[in-house]
Amino acid sequence: MARDQRLIRSLRNTKVAVVHPQDEDCANLELQLKRIGCQVSTFWPAPKNFADDIDAVFFLVEPEADDRLLRLAEDRKAALVALIGFESPLVLRTISDANIHGTMTKPVRPFGVLATLVTALSIFGYERRLIARIDKLDETLKTRRLVERATKILAKHKGISDDEAYGLIRREAMNKQVTLFEMASSIINADNVFLPER
Repeated sequence: MARDQRLIRSLRNTKVAVVHPQDEDCANLELQLKRIGCQVSTFWPAPKNFADDIDAVFFLVEPEADDRLLRLAEDRKAALVALIGFESPLVLRTISDANIHGTMTKPVRPFGVLATLVTALSIFGYERRLIARIDKLDETLKTRRLVERATKILAKHKGISDDEAYGLIRREAMNKQVTLFEMASSIINADNVFLPER
């Protein structure tokens, strides 16, 4: 029960952009989002950029080719919900290419707006956590490769084993209060400076 109340309270701080011509569908969507407690801004056509604090964008996908949704998708700053009037192959391809987080069909009805918003925000949050995890893994892999390279250099120059060289790098990093990445980079840079000219 408390968790449900927290969810509803969090939606009251949600900033939503609606990209749709001013018509009955737009008015119905705005009204329902405001009833939920969202702060709503409406645009038509889509602006080049949205404010950084926008949490979700409800976006009309039209049958004619339009790269605005794809531009929004590339930014990946907000949850994207596609508003579609019909399911033509072009519309379906557009929403598929944009990797949107939810869809709503027109005409817009009050039922389903809340569920779509919650689902889209949830999927977007999960996507962001996955991207952050991938970035961290990439950084770890980059550090590991650099440390391995520095270990080989140090082992060769000092005539010690790779394990001893790695231990030395770790100790020096701790003593100097720098990261392994920084310590390994300095060893590689120093080795590059003293390489004999070819």
